Amino acid sequence: MFKIERLNSGKPILEKESNNLWENKVVFNPACVLVDDKEELGQIIESIKPDKETLQRIQSHRAICFLIYRAQGKETKNFDYRRSSLGLAIFTPDLKLIKRFSEPILKPEEKFENLGVEDPRITKIGDKYFMFYTGYESGKEKNKINICIAETKDFLHWEKHGTLKGKLNDVDNKNAVLFPEKIYDKFVLLHRPMEGENPMKIHFATADDILGEWKDEGVLIDVEVNPEFSKSWNGAGAPPLKISDNKFFMLYHIGNFKKDGTREYDLGIAVVEKNEKSYLKLVKKFEPFMRPETEFETIGDAELGVNNVLFVCGSYFYDGYLYFPYAGADSVILGGRVPKDEILTWALS
Repeated sequence: MFKIERLNSGKPILEKESNNLWENKVVFNPACVLVDDKEELGQIIESIKPDKETLQRIQSHRAICFLIYRAQGKETKNFDYRRSSLGLAIFTPDLKLIKRFSEPILKPEEKFENLGVEDPRITKIGDKYFMFYTGYESGKEKNKINICIAETKDFLHWEKHGTLKGKLNDVDNKNAVLFPEKIYDKFVLLHRPMEGENPMKIHFATADDILGEWKDEGVLIDVEVNPEFSKSWNGAGAPPLKISDNKFFMLYHIGNFKKDGTREYDLGIAVVEKNEKSYLKLVKKFEPFMRPETEFETIGDAELGVNNVLFVCGSYFYDGYLYFPYAGADSVILGGRVPKDEILTWALS
C-alpha cells in the first residue's frame, strides 16, 4: 500500500562511535527537527559555531535536519556509560550525515534521571524547541520512569525544566510527544502510562502552559488485538504533523509479545482531528505500517539481545516525501521515507 524506501541501502545512517565512551555500544531512538528558515538557521550556526568544513556543508543546503539521539556505552571504573545520554548530529534533509558532535548534549546528571536520559521527542513552539524525554530514576524499592522537559534554540545548549508537573508522573510514564500547536486553547501532549487506568495505550493530556500542570484526558489510540501475537501495546512516536486545518498525521509504535515470548516492535500510522467535545478524536489508523525485515532491524547488539525492533521519535515532510529516521533493534539509526502524496491520499480520504 505504501512505498517505504529504506535509505542508504538499508544500512545505518548513524552507528556507535568506538572512540566516545558514552556511545561506544549502541545509538538509537532519534528525534529530529528540519529547519528550513534561512534566518533561523543562521542564528543556530552563530550559536553552535561549527568548523569551516561543517559550515560550508550546512550552507550548501536549503534545509538542515538536526538529529538528537539516545546513546549507550560500556561500563567503566569511573562511570557506568550504560546509562543513556543524548547526542547531536547534523544531517542533510535526505538524511546524509554532515556533522556528529563528540560530546553528549544531555547527560543523566539530576536525581530524576540518574539512571539515564532516554527517547527524546522535540516540538517547536514559538521560537523555542521543547524536548520531552524519559528520565530513568533509581529508587529504593523500585526504579521510577519520569516524563521530563528541556528547551533549546540551537539543539546544542539545553535548559532542563525537570519532571512534568501534574499527576502524569504519579505512575511510570513515557513516550511524551507535544502537538505543534494549541488545540482549543490548550497545549496537548501524547503520553503512555505504564500503570494505572488503561495502561500501555496512547493517552493524551492537556495543559494551559507547557511548564504548568498537565491533566490526563484518556485514551486516544487503543490497542488493536492481533491474533498473531499473545499480547500487544502501543506508544506515541513522532510529534504529529499538521496536514489540514483540523487534522494531524501521526507515526507511532506497536509493541508485541510473540507466542514464543520474544518481542517485535512495529510502526503504525494514524490521523487524529480536533474535536470540540474531547479536544482530539482518532479518525483512522493503519497498522502495521512497517515491520522489522532487514538485518539491522531484526538483529541487534549481541550482548543486549534486543532484536526485531523499529522505533521512531521524529519525522518531517520534505521535497515530496515523509522522512523518518528510526532505530533498528535498539542498536543503530536507520533512515526511511515514503512519498508524501501516498500519505496524504490515505490520510485525507
